[in-house]
Amino acid sequence: MNEYYDTGLSDTEIQYRLQKFGPNKIEIAKKNTVLKMLISQFTSIIIIILFICAIIFLLIGDTLEFALVLVIIVINGLIGFAQEYKADKAVESLKKMLVLKAEVLRDGQRKEINSEELVPDDVVFVYEGDKVPADLKLIENYSLLVDESILTGESTAVRKDLKESNILFSGTTIVSGKGKAIVINTGMKTEFGKIVNLISEEKPVKTNLEKEVDHLSKVLIYLMIASFAVLFVLGLVRGQPILEIFLVAVSLGISAIPEGLPIVMTLTLATGVQLMSKKNAIVKKLNSVEALGSTTVICSDKTGTLTLNEMTVVKLGTLSYEKDISPTGYLYDKKEVIDNRDAQKLIDIANNCNNAIVDRGLSGDPTEIALKVLSKKTMLDNSYKFLDEIPFSSQRKMMSTIHDISGHYEMFSKGAPVEILKRSAKILEHGKIRVITKKDIDYFEKLEEKYALQALRVLAFAYKPMENLKDKKEGDLVFVGIVGMIDPPRADVKDALQIAKKAGIRTKIITGDNPLTAMAIAEKIGMKNPVVVRAEILDALTDKEATELIYKTDIFARARPEHKYRIVSLFQKSGEVVAVTGDGVNDAPALKKADVGIAMGIKGTEASKEVADIVLNDDNYSTIVSAISEGRKIYDNILMFIRYMLAVNFDLLFMFTIFLLLRYPIPLLALQILWVNLITDSLPAIALGQKPASKSIMERHPTDSKKQTRKYFTIFIIVALIIKIFGEILLFSYGLNIDATLGINTFDISQNSYARTLLVTSIVVFELLFAFACNSDGSLRLKKIFSNKFLTYSVLIVFALQLFFIYSPFMQIAFHTAPLALIDWVYVFVFALSSFLVIPLVNKLALNKKKTSNNS
Repeated sequence: MNEYYDTGLSDTEIQYRLQKFGPNKIEIAKKNTVLKMLISQFTSIIIIILFICAIIFLLIGDTLEFALVLVIIVINGLIGFAQEYKADKAVESLKKMLVLKAEVLRDGQRKEINSEELVPDDVVFVYEGDKVPADLKLIENYSLLVDESILTGESTAVRKDLKESNILFSGTTIVSGKGKAIVINTGMKTEFGKIVNLISEEKPVKTNLEKEVDHLSKVLIYLMIASFAVLFVLGLVRGQPILEIFLVAVSLGISAIPEGLPIVMTLTLATGVQLMSKKNAIVKKLNSVEALGSTTVICSDKTGTLTLNEMTVVKLGTLSYEKDISPTGYLYDKKEVIDNRDAQKLIDIANNCNNAIVDRGLSGDPTEIALKVLSKKTMLDNSYKFLDEIPFSSQRKMMSTIHDISGHYEMFSKGAPVEILKRSAKILEHGKIRVITKKDIDYFEKLEEKYALQALRVLAFAYKPMENLKDKKEGDLVFVGIVGMIDPPRADVKDALQIAKKAGIRTKIITGDNPLTAMAIAEKIGMKNPVVVRAEILDALTDKEATELIYKTDIFARARPEHKYRIVSLFQKSGEVVAVTGDGVNDAPALKKADVGIAMGIKGTEASKEVADIVLNDDNYSTIVSAISEGRKIYDNILMFIRYMLAVNFDLLFMFTIFLLLRYPIPLLALQILWVNLITDSLPAIALGQKPASKSIMERHPTDSKKQTRKYFTIFIIVALIIKIFGEILLFSYGLNIDATLGINTFDISQNSYARTLLVTSIVVFELLFAFACNSDGSLRLKKIFSNKFLTYSVLIVFALQLFFIYSPFMQIAFHTAPLALIDWVYVFVFALSSFLVIPLVNKLALNKKKTSNNS
């Protein structure tokens, strides 16, 4: 036997192996290096078109405009690179928060470490739901069943033994059972490491918002091509120089495309979920934020999510004895005297049919820790030689262990009272075994009900003497008794439930506990007269009947994983957006099926965390509600800056077409168009993504994002275009007809340059104030307008750049601009303030449309 099996490696040996073999990491070549990220900024179709424009300027001998276009390309590329780099770093930091853990034996003590710290010869413990952290060789096996589909593609789980099938491969998942193993390979030396580059990544499923943006991008590209053709033909008809109209048409096409949109979206999502991580919600998939913000139903576990999951045994009952135990949490310095043989046997079972550790720190399931603490408090912590185990499963709702007790063998079992009673043929009374009767069963069912009404979690205990160790059937048991454990509700859950209710979100409790315990907890957390059913009732119902039932029901008790999956499916078929919590390997299908799968970070298995969209670091229901609020904020901000970017990018196309039809001079030169596009498409849009959440964000009901997006966007863009274009026509006409010498200029300027400068400035200032209008939702209250400090700083920077654009002699020569007089600025700001009319008008029109459709 290996010398490390019983004690594990020492610190010295671990350090030596870490240096020799390196960390237990799968090294994957990073697809998005800094250099690739930088180069990608200059390979988009928009930048390529700009390069062509620059070359044309160079060929006709206009070196200044050639240089300016190159500067615009570089600045645009650097801004894009900075945003993408920041977003990439934010996503990477989130991934680091979800490090795989491993339970090991080191220096004679069991401890939890990051799996990256594993080295060859480490002794590792694996349990149901764990993801195997390295290639391991089994040295102890208790009914291990492993899903190896990630390596083999076979969906059938593989049963392990200590002979031929004794290797656990890195990356595979423990379906059931437990084991003790020794590390044989780590990192790239594992079987998974050898083939990792051949494994294709799963393509992420696109959300409604992403599909809408993709659709929009295609429409905009077609629009750019069409507008280029129309404007080019109109220019030729009017007799404009071919080169001039070509450059203007190209610049206009480019201005209509919000090229920064994908990066700003990613950046907003990434920074938003970083904030969520500080509130104990780790978002694994950025695109799940949309679904999170649109959630209409939360299917929640009870234990540990609505309650603290800090169990304490407070009641103990056998056929001949009942005792109240003082609730001292995990402390056991206050002793309890148990002088009943039946109760002593129950505590023996509770202490030995148990995988928790309380001697050297607390480790294990909270329920099992509570039972170990009970044995310590009663000074009945006898330990018998462990031989084998039939691990707990959610189907059986029980576990059993086999022990050698002074030369004879016994099976100890614990689990849900209904399951243990079902498997019991006998009962222990005053230390003697007799046949169990219906009266005995009725007694314990009533005792369970009594404990459950006090919001106690109830477990039953039984045993049986064994003559044949091969006969591991969990039947013909001797029933001993039950215990009641208190698991107090979390203090903040009551308020969180009310917030969710106000936000139009239904909460459904799906629990394995009995109906009475579930109802008692539900009432304690503020659910008034909750409707409770046993989940098994769903088995006999059609989909239509079951759908009617799930809407009327608040709590599903004695639920199995397949019940949870069906409840989620039925809600989704009814058009609901469902968030589901889960912690076990059997919860994985429901988590995957849900619109938002939420795994428990503390009590959750690696299998559940693997398929989940979000992992809760504190297993708390309140964190789900908080995450939904943050998700709504992120989603609202993304919609807001998309609306903003589209509304401010489209107007130039229509404005140019109108001016050309009216036979006006070309309103803006190519470089002036690019200037507007450069300074208004970056900083303000990014800043809008950082808008704080409104106080009423959780007081409105979720909306159908797809319908809302298209309808509201259309009205929003049309209203913004009408107001903006009307003002631009007035100001440009004014600029063409007023005496240009009113401007503050020291040299002769053309009337066109003056009018164009006035137009460029009015466009920029309108868009800056429009950003404030979007931020305040159209409100004129200064507190709301300036609530986003990032936006305020961004606007000040852009406005300073615009002043430089107007009054710098160099910029006047380069961009053909002219200085503006004070009266010009008055007209510019009067026009720009009209941007605050857009949102109130849109809201009124959208509301009227909604009322009309409802009446019809």
